[in-house]
Amino acid sequence: MKKKHFAAIIAATAITPAIVLPTMTYAEQPNFSDIVPSSPYASAINLLHDKGAITGFSDNTFRPQETITRQHVLVVLERLIELPSIREGKEFTDVSEKHSYYETIQNAYKAGLIDGQPDGNFNPNAPITRGQIAKILVQAFDLQATETTSFSDVPKSHWSYPYVQALSSNNITTTSNQFLLNEPLTRGQFALFLERILALNEMEESILPIGQWAGKIDIPQSPLSVILQIDADGKAYFSVPAQGLTNYPVSSLTTNKEQLQAVVDIAGTTMTIEGKIEEDRITANFSQNGMTFPLILTPYEPPAVTYEELAVPVENGRLKVALEMPKNATAQVPVAVIIAGSGPTTKDGNTVIGENNSLKMLAEGLAQQGIASIRFDKRGVGDNMELLKDEGDLRFTNYSQDVEQIIEFVQQDPRFSSVHLIGHSEGSLVGIIAAHTATVESLTSIAGAGRPIDEILFEQLAAQLPEPLLETASTILEQLKKGETVDNVPEDLYALFRPSVQPYLISWLKYDPAAKLAELKVPTLIIQGNNDLQITKVDAERLHTAKSDAEVLYFETMNHVLKDAPADRESNLATYANPTLPLTEGLVEKIATFILK
Repeated sequence: MKKKHFAAIIAATAITPAIVLPTMTYAEQPNFSDIVPSSPYASAINLLHDKGAITGFSDNTFRPQETITRQHVLVVLERLIELPSIREGKEFTDVSEKHSYYETIQNAYKAGLIDGQPDGNFNPNAPITRGQIAKILVQAFDLQATETTSFSDVPKSHWSYPYVQALSSNNITTTSNQFLLNEPLTRGQFALFLERILALNEMEESILPIGQWAGKIDIPQSPLSVILQIDADGKAYFSVPAQGLTNYPVSSLTTNKEQLQAVVDIAGTTMTIEGKIEEDRITANFSQNGMTFPLILTPYEPPAVTYEELAVPVENGRLKVALEMPKNATAQVPVAVIIAGSGPTTKDGNTVIGENNSLKMLAEGLAQQGIASIRFDKRGVGDNMELLKDEGDLRFTNYSQDVEQIIEFVQQDPRFSSVHLIGHSEGSLVGIIAAHTATVESLTSIAGAGRPIDEILFEQLAAQLPEPLLETASTILEQLKKGETVDNVPEDLYALFRPSVQPYLISWLKYDPAAKLAELKVPTLIIQGNNDLQITKVDAERLHTAKSDAEVLYFETMNHVLKDAPADRESNLATYANPTLPLTEGLVEKIATFILK
């Protein structure tokens, strides 16, 4: 469990890689000796067998390449579906009452599936043609033509034209430019036609739970909120707010009556949600990385957006930011740029462990104090995921340059009297670097590191890893600090030191936060919580030593997500996923007083 917490707090910049749980298919359960699992007809034939519609031959073969007779088509259909009677029966001269399939043929005629030949015969043993089967299937399953496909061998004047068009409209036939009207139908082709029709019927009978559904993946001690949005057109989107993943397209969404399966493929990771659709919930399991956890989804109404959405020009596009304004502001107000911490921390302060809304609360609290704020998902996270195409391209200066662009952007807005920076955790150093080149009135560092990040990481790892693995981590950090990448990373450390994130770590490791802060001539407030599991009082003291004119505030029981928390690790971490807890008392007021001063 500690290792899981380590990966979540320190290192995760993407959802953990996963595997797809195997799903049993009909093709894996052969029923006939001549139908191997790799056969293109396997799933269709075995499906029909399981439904009791086909039995095959006495030697346990199915013989998919042989033609199927007119009478056997009707036998299979009668076993699959009820044939309603819409007219009186008709006697065929070649089908006496003693015929094995007399009743079946009569039922098919009464249902309007067949009409027989002009000479009064039915020809029960004759191979059925593709044109004839088109009419029978369309009549049997009430298929409708919704679009037109051009087949060179099916003119509009031909009696089979409307039936072939109905098959094509429903994707029952996949023939491209010819339908091959007069070709005999094989047993395998007939099975494929029926499989496609049955799948179509199941889709029509399925419940599509349109709307937004939210719930928490029941991961022990670290429940994770997710949202599944399903549109009327069958498209779906997956969000993990705490990880900054927003409206990511679901790779496949299938429903079978009351059953639902949603598969999400992202960056080589596969996640699966499988469950039952009920009146007011979806009771499901979430599977990833070979692990499965319960997940109950209920209807979800997105919270009202209380902020103004702005788009700031930055490298490779526009950075979406949230501007929180004081209510009823009639004059210019100060604006604070709030910079989130490391990993995929969102503009609201939420992390991979869960939703805590710390930065959202900070922004709303400042607005009540008459101070506007801008907060944002970093490039590669949430609203700004598209700004980072490849994790390997990210550098620490990308973040500070984005903040510089925000500062320049808001300085041109007449609503603001001054610009201030508030950096949380890694965001503290980002703010310090940005303040070297951009003009700001003040800098507030909350839980900011006072030492180079390799020292912080080693300290955190030492509390969680066994000695051999800790030594390996130390060696990796030393090599990265030299600017050298590491090829062989142990699995237990891969989330933190994976190759794609190493260039970013190298760019981060070169900074000493205290040394960079000492160079600034900007009024500074240093805030530290004594129950912070990630950044300690030592860091705040080192920052203060570097900039002795800075104000320093310590909050006795505040932790890393700015909430009051016990020193106990497990209880402390539980607050990372509790958005109902308020910020530490006095925190917002102290920051507001400093900014307004």
